[in-house]
Amino acid sequence: MRYPPSPSLLAQFARRSRSLARLGLPLLVFLALTTSPADGQWTETPGPGTWALQDVTVNHADGTVEEGVTLVVRDGVIQAMGVDAEVPAGARRVSWDEGTLRELPGLVDAQGNGSMDWPEASREGVSPFNPTREVQRFTPHRSAADFLADAGPDFSSQREAGVVASVILPPPGIMTGQASLVLHRVDARTPRELILQSSLGVVTAFQGAQGAYPGTLMAQQAFLRQMFEDARHYTAHSGGSGATAPRGMATGTHDADLELLNQMMDGQVRTLFRVNGAEDIRRVLALVDEYGLDVTLVGGREAGLLADELARRGIPVWLNAYLPNPDEWDPEDDEAELSPAAFRERERLLRAWQTPAQLAEAGVDFVFTSGGSGGGSNMLAGVRRAIEWGLDEEVALRALTSGPAGAFGLDHLARIEAGGAATFIVTDGPLLEEGRGIAWTFVNGQVEEGRTPRASGDEPEEGDGVDPAVAQELDGRWEGSAVAQGQSIPVTVVFRWDGTELTGEADFAEEGSESLDDIRTTEDGVTFRMASPQFQGAAMDFSATLDGDRMTGSATILIPQGQFDLDFSLERRPGGLEDVR
Repeated sequence: MRYPPSPSLLAQFARRSRSLARLGLPLLVFLALTTSPADGQWTETPGPGTWALQDVTVNHADGTVEEGVTLVVRDGVIQAMGVDAEVPAGARRVSWDEGTLRELPGLVDAQGNGSMDWPEASREGVSPFNPTREVQRFTPHRSAADFLADAGPDFSSQREAGVVASVILPPPGIMTGQASLVLHRVDARTPRELILQSSLGVVTAFQGAQGAYPGTLMAQQAFLRQMFEDARHYTAHSGGSGATAPRGMATGTHDADLELLNQMMDGQVRTLFRVNGAEDIRRVLALVDEYGLDVTLVGGREAGLLADELARRGIPVWLNAYLPNPDEWDPEDDEAELSPAAFRERERLLRAWQTPAQLAEAGVDFVFTSGGSGGGSNMLAGVRRAIEWGLDEEVALRALTSGPAGAFGLDHLARIEAGGAATFIVTDGPLLEEGRGIAWTFVNGQVEEGRTPRASGDEPEEGDGVDPAVAQELDGRWEGSAVAQGQSIPVTVVFRWDGTELTGEADFAEEGSESLDDIRTTEDGVTFRMASPQFQGAAMDFSATLDGDRMTGSATILIPQGQFDLDFSLERRPGGLEDVR
């Protein structure tokens, strides 16, 4: 096999370290120049040079396949592509003697993960019964693009997992702002250089403020209706500009939030509704009927139960592919007599596992997301399970690549053709086959190296799914609280990294520790799951972002009656779990 070898340890450390990455491109260039690779060795990211990928199989988004292709990349575009394509002198040649490399459109994550410097709401002098919009988390005029803190190097692990673009949602809340689409450019020095679209729509959810109105589901529904009615009143009495003052009324001011709500009701601005349970989806449909919203469901774990209705209405779904794993129920022994807990878990999990196939069968437009974990590996694992439960593989591949690209008006992002942008992934086998991995990710001709290609049947390398640099940052005790429906719960989480394996446990409400399962690192954080002692062992799926000595994130709790979300914030503390007992 011939391909650019792994970088030196120093260059790898520079790429992995967030603190070094934030110092910018000049430092990375300095490190690359001062390290001394062996003769003929290439650095990991060769820049916009010329690459020649030889004897590869190209899997196009429309399902067509080309074999024995040579593909030449130069200056960010695919210069030549074909069986007899000429390889320019000096090109970096890539081929694999042990098997066949495959090229596919890159993954597009419709709910990715990125760090944001989102403003903290001031609660000083604010009454819980008359809070500001910032405290209520009602700021639809804001955009994730305006507060994105990441640049190109910060998306390294997502590129390694094959994700070339992602949607960044604002923090959780009832209507915190607008989602933005970013391209995972390797060479982007500032967050603004990543932005493809600053607004894809206003993100809405039945999630209220902590310790302030609207803190309950009933209050959140009432609040949304009241704000839509206020927007109608605003337009009727001021022409929507605040510039006019009807007789008998004081002069109003411009209200960017209410302006946006009117555009949402007119269908000019999409409503991205974060929702999972079937009953909550029905509540969203009621709002659509009342206010004419152009809605897209984000999450949608139980959307399959309403697949026919969603198809009839033409409502698309950005479906969370990070599907939960069973704790009590054994799918391999489904004939066994189930305990009540295992039976409830089976019913709950099957609703989620069968949803992709149900949406496809009904004709609902859907795409896959990582659920905010930012992990392409998480996404692929969930999609493989969806295929096991009836989803067609070609449909699954489209929902990962051309589907989201087309939904955002970027069809070219999923095309592999001469003259097109060199944005694609290279794998060591069929993408959705268990054990296969991403060898390289190209974004506008710039390259991120993934794992070393492996032939089918080879044992996986230690640490798959865990970035040692992130794992080392996680190592230790984290203490803080989780908030659900206005209620605060003390939380302590301990991660342990021994250099090869990342393990952990958590204590909720000081009721005893539970082991963490399926721990995976992301670009700047971690995802994991655990059984909740407060909810009879119900599964809890966590996604967290790490920022120095602070960890923030959200979790989904799956209970027999449905599911709900919580937010948490933790800070690093000395000691281990035993120190809080």
